[in-house]
Amino acid sequence: MPVSGVLEQLLNYWHELPREGSARIPARQTLNLAELHELLPRISLLKRVDRFDVQVSMIGTSAPALWQNPMAGFNAFDLTSPDLYENTARLYDAVLEQPSGAYLMEKVYRHKGRDADISSLYLPLNDRNGKPVYIIGCSVYRKRPTYARINDRLMPDHQKISSIEFIDLGNGVPSVMFERPLPRPRPEPEARWWDRFMPAKPRPPKGSWMDA
Repeated sequence: MPVSGVLEQLLNYWHELPREGSARIPARQTLNLAELHELLPRISLLKRVDRFDVQVSMIGTSAPALWQNPMAGFNAFDLTSPDLYENTARLYDAVLEQPSGAYLMEKVYRHKGRDADISSLYLPLNDRNGKPVYIIGCSVYRKRPTYARINDRLMPDHQKISSIEFIDLGNGVPSVMFERPLPRPRPEPEARWWDRFMPAKPRPPKGSWMDA
């Protein structure tokens, strides 16, 4: 299994949570935040209200400082590019409707060549009625970059996802076909941008040899 380190801690904690009756996945109310104290800066908890309405129910303790704004109550799709709505919804569907775990690898390209590899784990949780509507997530840098910031990701958007692997939680793994997003158009540079800064060339008078 590729999950290790902090993500393995979360997966093991998820497996150890109590189940109600014959439920294969634990309920949201079984979470004990005191037991997640080492993971809290990296934890996010999402609640799917509708296919394109996934509310941020809880976010890691480092997120408000990183985002410069309280994140609880946001719709995760408000932070997702429209051309990736369908792929994002399919990922949530796979985690909640199978249900299964999802392990993602991302390559994040930053300015000045400070690239970073990020691993994320998403796991399902039931509500009080036994319906899987919650997703608990955790993201970490594989190799901590020089600026040493804790990463809190809700949903990959414009970053480069290098792989997605689903984890069997007792219900098998889903077969998901993701759409290839269309490349985002880039503005075409002016063929001769310098002409804007050059004085206009005088036109030759009519009847000169240049008109022959």
